[in-house]
Amino acid sequence: MVLKSNDLLANETIGIIGAGFLGRTLAETFIEHGFPKEKLMISYGGKPSTFESIKKAGLIGNITDNKVICQKSTIIFIAIKPQSLKELKDLPFTNNSLVVSCMAGISLASMEGALGINVFRIMTSGPDTIKRKKGIVAVYPQNDTLINILSFLSLKVHELQDEESIHVFTVGVCLPAALLIANKKGLNIENSIEIIGNEYSDFREIYNWAKDVLPVFDSERSQMSYIEHMSTKGGITEAIVNSLNSGDTFLDSLRKGIAKSKEISTFARFASTGDDKNND
Repeated sequence: MVLKSNDLLANETIGIIGAGFLGRTLAETFIEHGFPKEKLMISYGGKPSTFESIKKAGLIGNITDNKVICQKSTIIFIAIKPQSLKELKDLPFTNNSLVVSCMAGISLASMEGALGINVFRIMTSGPDTIKRKKGIVAVYPQNDTLINILSFLSLKVHELQDEESIHVFTVGVCLPAALLIANKKGLNIENSIEIIGNEYSDFREIYNWAKDVLPVFDSERSQMSYIEHMSTKGGITEAIVNSLNSGDTFLDSLRKGIAKSKEISTFARFASTGDDKNND
């Protein structure tokens, strides 16, 4: 898709705070979909490896600092680690910009309390799925402009009715790796999907997405490598995978994933006010 002058983003300037995998993917995806590169800004925390990744993506000319992003952007995506939230507190955010948090585990109350403005929260599937134009995203609270922007990026949007539903959605985007193990073990998947689906109506649709997004593997080794790549240490996919490998049912493993998401959210609230620095 190529933007026209009268299109949704024609008069917008986009800033992305954080140039980790997700931040870079968002930047590249906007440009690939026709957004003018000169109207996009991105910041990062100073890591040499992140700079090299920005360079590889052809975005060196788009690097700026967070203050400039806040002053000049009409749309801002925050894609940094929870521990770095405290570094944003003194920035000149205003309600004149549409501010979108991609930060895992940080509630709207925490974000709005820290920044002093209205914030919208999203949770995306992995950057690899976004690059393949098979990404999905949860949005809370509902905002038509934001939904249109995400749809413009070829993301399938799920509008959450309440913020707590983000935990179930997050488990949903972890399903691809879980399905590989569950199928191998011959577990009852359909019944588990139905039960969770009764609690979160979009879950079956996300399940169908997960089946569709799975790559074709040419060996057992490549399958295991995929699972390991998806399983971030201490993360939700890892919790589900470990549960399955310990002999739990598929339903119990999904429940443990939801519990892990809530645990991470609780930890993130404390980490966001701590002293550790962990920013790409």
